[in-house]
Amino acid sequence: MALATRRPAPHAAACAAADVVSAMRHFATGVTVLTCGVGEDAEGVTVSTFSAVPGHPPMACVALRSGSRALRAVAQSPAFVANGLAAGQEALARHFARRTRPSGLSQLPPKAWLDDPADGVPRLSGAVAWLECRPERTVVLSDHELLIARVVSAVHRGGTPLVTFAGELHSGPSTPAFRPRERD
Repeated sequence: MALATRRPAPHAAACAAADVVSAMRHFATGVTVLTCGVGEDAEGVTVSTFSAVPGHPPMACVALRSGSRALRAVAQSPAFVANGLAAGQEALARHFARRTRPSGLSQLPPKAWLDDPADGVPRLSGAVAWLECRPERTVVLSDHELLIARVVSAVHRGGTPLVTFAGELHSGPSTPAFRPRERD
């Protein structure tokens, strides 16, 4: 199958990077915090480029800045969790977006972590969904790397997600709690 591409119009080259970034910010996206590591090596980072790829096997991908602390931690970890934040978790989104955030589980109060994170990959309490992922490969793209991972477990509890649109955080639509589908 051939992939059809369009050549950019001559004026497209003059498109300012700021215009591109501004337009990209107008795609509504769920706010996700990736968490990995254990104890004082635990790391977390807020991302808005996380995408789940359904199919067999289910996969996920995320773009992280090349050379970043987050990319090193997530790519070198045997597993990470994508925490889909809930509408009331703006403070967590902002905390994990700071480049100067501390490492380790002690950076947040114990109640911010679900279960006992010392026993496995840390998950954030109160998220609307969690995907546990195993990194498989990275692909260099511009000044970022696309991390591709296999989804090994998934949980969602329903609720109202936190979304980003036009550079601002918003409440998304509410969803009911998960109910397994009955088979025919």
